[in-house]
Amino acid sequence: MKVVSRQLELQHDNDFLTFTDRYYSSGLFLTYRQLLEKGFLSSGKEQLEFSVRQEIFTPTNITSRDLEDLDRLYAGFLGIQGGWSRVTKQSLIEADLLFGVAGPASGASGFQKWYHNTFVVSDPPVWGNQIENNIHINIYANYLKEWCLAPNPFSVHMAVKPQIAFGTRDVYVHPEFIASFGRRNPLSSSLIYDRLGAVDREIFFSLVAGHRFVFQNALLEGNTIGGNAVFLSSINKNVWHFGFDFKHRFGPNNYWVGYRINTSESKKTQAHRYITLSYARSF
Repeated sequence: MKVVSRQLELQHDNDFLTFTDRYYSSGLFLTYRQLLEKGFLSSGKEQLEFSVRQEIFTPTNITSRDLEDLDRLYAGFLGIQGGWSRVTKQSLIEADLLFGVAGPASGASGFQKWYHNTFVVSDPPVWGNQIENNIHINIYANYLKEWCLAPNPFSVHMAVKPQIAFGTRDVYVHPEFIASFGRRNPLSSSLIYDRLGAVDREIFFSLVAGHRFVFQNALLEGNTIGGNAVFLSSINKNVWHFGFDFKHRFGPNNYWVGYRINTSESKKTQAHRYITLSYARSF
C-alpha cells in the first residue's frame, strides 16, 4: 500500500454560487499538511498543518455607503494558521493557533473588487464602511469521537465533535454531529478529516449539524477591546450550522464539494449559505 506524508490544498468558499453576495462572501485558503514520522506523543499518528487565508464579509446592500442601509459592516481578514492533531482508532484531537489582521490591512476590499471586475459580470461592492484595523490571535481546539455502524463498500459512520474557540477574533463553544455514508478509510487515514497516510480510493458524502454558543465575533461586531468600533447590532448567542459534503480520493488527488448554511448571526442579518470547492494533492 502506497503511503503519502505531505499534502497541498487549495480551497475556495463563495456564496456567489448560491446566487447571493452577502455576509461571508468568500474565502481563499492555501494549506500544507505533513504527517509526522516521529510525533510528540506517538509515531505515525500526528499531523501538522499550516495555512494562509483571506476571508471577506459584506453587508446585503453592497451599493450603498450609508451606514443606515447596512445590516453589518464590511470586514476582511488575512491570517496564518498552524495546527497539530493526533488520531487514534476512533478519536481525534486537534489544536490550532490563528494569527492575522482584520480591516483595510487585510487587502480584502481590493481583492474582491478585482475578483468582481475580472470574473463576475456585476459592479463590485463599494466598501463604504469597514471595521478598523485590528490584530487578532485565536486558539481553537476540538475532540472527535467516531463509531463505525456498517463496513465498506457502503460504510456508515457517526461522530460527535465538540469544539471551542478563544481569543480576540472568536469566542464560542460548538458541538457538532457528523454522519458519513459510502466507501471510505478508517478515521486514522480518511479524507473526511484530512488525514494523510493511505491513498486508497474513497468516495462518500456526509451530513453535518452543529449548534454554536457565541460569546464574541469580532468580524461582525468590530473592535470589542478598544471600545471605538461602530456596533450595528448585537450578535446572536445561538447559531445553527448545517452542511453537506461530497468527497472523493483518487490516488493522490482529493476532491471536495461542500454546501453550508447557518442561521442569522446578528439581530439585523438573515440566514446565509455558501459553497466550498477544494482540490488537494498528496505526495
